[in-house]
Amino acid sequence: MLADPNLPTLVARTLTADLPDALAARVGDGIRWRIETVHEPFEIAASHDRVIDKARARVTDTGWDIAICITDIPIETGNGVVVADVGHHDRVALVSLPALGAVGLHRRAREVSSAIIAELVTQLDGPPPAGGDGTVEHVGTAIGSRLVRRVAPVDRDVDTELVINGLAGRLRLLAGTVRANQPWQLAVGLSTALAAAATGSAFGILYSAIWELATVLERWRMIAGTVTAIWIFVVWLVVGHGLWQRGPRQRPNHLGLLNTATVLTVVTGVLVFYAVLYALNLTAAALIIPPDFFAETIGRPVDLGDYLRVALLASGLGTVAGAVGSGLEDDVTVRRAAYSTREQQRRATYPRLTDA
Repeated sequence: MLADPNLPTLVARTLTADLPDALAARVGDGIRWRIETVHEPFEIAASHDRVIDKARARVTDTGWDIAICITDIPIETGNGVVVADVGHHDRVALVSLPALGAVGLHRRAREVSSAIIAELVTQLDGPPPAGGDGTVEHVGTAIGSRLVRRVAPVDRDVDTELVINGLAGRLRLLAGTVRANQPWQLAVGLSTALAAAATGSAFGILYSAIWELATVLERWRMIAGTVTAIWIFVVWLVVGHGLWQRGPRQRPNHLGLLNTATVLTVVTGVLVFYAVLYALNLTAAALIIPPDFFAETIGRPVDLGDYLRVALLASGLGTVAGAVGSGLEDDVTVRRAAYSTREQQRRATYPRLTDA
């Protein structure tokens, strides 16, 4: 198994432990399995076939019988969203993790990989028919999608593609791409924004005028203010730091996927950022604001809901301040927080590759 860094490496480590039992159940106990895993970056290239070429080299230059590439590169062809490429004659395959979605990734990767390996063991005389078969249908059920086998386009150096067609495939690919970006790291990757958010939140917690405002605002105003603060942060990050990808018009679908994944990644990261900030502000409000003084300020007894409102308003102020603070971060820091290492490299290389 060859694994790209970051998420593919984590999945490959799990597969190394799980595949022998899965293959014994699928193929039988007559074969003894030995799995070797190599973690190294695949070449950043415009053609996905360049990735599977590494697997071919491994089969040729080593004692491996079968080589499987695990990558977080999203792949689409005219057949649909590609879950896996399979080369039967040289016993190689490539599994694209984004096509497996964001939930149950390790289980789905195990099902797909074990089915492909079992097929390569039992069908060494040539590629299977172009239509679906029992193996593909079984795997499709296991991963929660209708998986279809298609003959690869003539310009691709593989025999068959396992694909998911239609809207379901694109939605799963989008979710998997966002998952590969690891959006939760955005909450801890922007130190300047975090410091600015803490400062803005402190203003909301320490000033009694904010307490009064928080307890009299209508619910819809509180919700609208919170949503607006979050979108200000999202737009500031995407536009201010050049995360929106531009490129040639020849690949609008791929470019649309990249940009939609960027927006969803940043939104998810900012929501995590906001949730952490809100929890900290609620704790700070409960510790700092005495209930008697709070009640005297607003002219009535206080309850938990009042503290929740103060924390909500303080978090909105802090989020806007965090957006301003993120403007002080350099673009490299923001991209490092928003994307995995490999995705940073791909996006930086994308314009040059597509122009080539």
